[in-house]
Amino acid sequence: MDDACFLQINSTIGVSSLQLKESQSVGVLHGFQLAQLGQEYGWLCKAVTVTTYTSLAVILLCFGCPEKGPKDPRMVGRSTVTIYLGLVVGLLYFTTDQYLPSMPQMEVELAGSQTLLSGSVQLNIFSKCVIGLIVAPLSDKIGRRPIIVTCTTLLILGSFGCALAPDVGWFLASRILQSLGESLEPVTFAILRDCFPEPQDRLAAVSVVRAFELFGIFLGPVVGGLVASFSHWRVPFFLLTLAWAGLAHYAAFCIHETAVDTKDPPSYKQSFQRVFWDPQLVTLLMTETLVLSTYYAFDSNISYLTEGLYGKGTVTTSWLIGAFALCSAFGMLLVTMSTGQVLVTAKRWMTAFSLGSGLFFVIAAIFFSHYLWAYLGSSFLMGFTLACYLPLGVLFLDPLEDFAGTAASFEVFAQAAPPSIYSALATQGLIHFGQRGLTWFQAGSALLAGAVFWMGFGSTSTLIMEHAEESIEHLAK
Repeated sequence: MDDACFLQINSTIGVSSLQLKESQSVGVLHGFQLAQLGQEYGWLCKAVTVTTYTSLAVILLCFGCPEKGPKDPRMVGRSTVTIYLGLVVGLLYFTTDQYLPSMPQMEVELAGSQTLLSGSVQLNIFSKCVIGLIVAPLSDKIGRRPIIVTCTTLLILGSFGCALAPDVGWFLASRILQSLGESLEPVTFAILRDCFPEPQDRLAAVSVVRAFELFGIFLGPVVGGLVASFSHWRVPFFLLTLAWAGLAHYAAFCIHETAVDTKDPPSYKQSFQRVFWDPQLVTLLMTETLVLSTYYAFDSNISYLTEGLYGKGTVTTSWLIGAFALCSAFGMLLVTMSTGQVLVTAKRWMTAFSLGSGLFFVIAAIFFSHYLWAYLGSSFLMGFTLACYLPLGVLFLDPLEDFAGTAASFEVFAQAAPPSIYSALATQGLIHFGQRGLTWFQAGSALLAGAVFWMGFGSTSTLIMEHAEESIEHLAK
């Protein structure tokens, strides 16, 4: 029996067992049967979702965007800004990762399919990146504060809609609402540029925010899976509604304008040309795309692999995803401790990522495609070397300080939108060819990432910092 047939049979068995469990015992909280909330209160999800989309359209069409306020100097250098942005970014990743272990159960309750539930992750990632290409440049013109207040409010409404979704269609509609809110991610890094003009201070602040991001990646599947196993998968979405309400309240009353006051900022076309007419910057974006394609293929398919193919439980999947995040955290800690030129650090870690994890994936696909430990070992090595994207991001943003919001949106799009499409293809590889198909997808993207990077930087000693000096001279003129 090949892997694809085995996966399909196991998926059918898993769905049947889930249906049996649902008929015997459902999570209960304060007397309400949580599994039936979608049927009883699904109308509330529909009302919130439709009202939010309609209100956004009416406000934009009738009232337009607000005027940018002056920069508040009190925001410069404030550690509380770093902590707040860290909580925001960490919770962004927690919001998606927390329901990954519960997707097989959600597939049954929401009358969906493996493709649709796994696709909800990819749809969210792709949507937030496309929207970010509009939102982040808009923050350069109308300011950061209106964006962050609006986006955190949308995250409240989207999380509430997901908690009460009656079927997979309304769940996806609510996830897109969350995507609108999550498009603030590049704006958070633009705020860090505004508040920490010194490179050393900004590096420390970015490191703190990335640390919160890792906590979100680690805690999301662990906490979400544990809460879902002891109650129901809807409960984490209710808790997220409360968490985003607190962050939105803080943004409304404690975050002031941080965007730099500029008389003649570069247009979107000029910003686009400065990035995509530069071969080294394009190389960095392509490399980040391929690196994170390898990660997203793992992230969006691990629960179906472990639970559908190997019959593991939700808690086991949660701990495996958490272990992957710990491997990534350790690798990022080592990258942060690296000394010397950033480009040298990038070369070392890209070699480790491509030749290390890439070759391990190839070996696992050829010789050990029926063993879970082989796939997990290769994935954990990939997680450790995933830290290679940190120096890549530093190199990319160095020469683009005068349009940080727009530049960050380009980078976030490259980091997430194409990888989300690639991971959707990897899902089909898992469905039709089993573990071997998924492993080959990850091997291909890892090896290609190294090839693209070394084609752009292997034969030149020119540092990106030279481009930064040119940008400073251009800005001075």
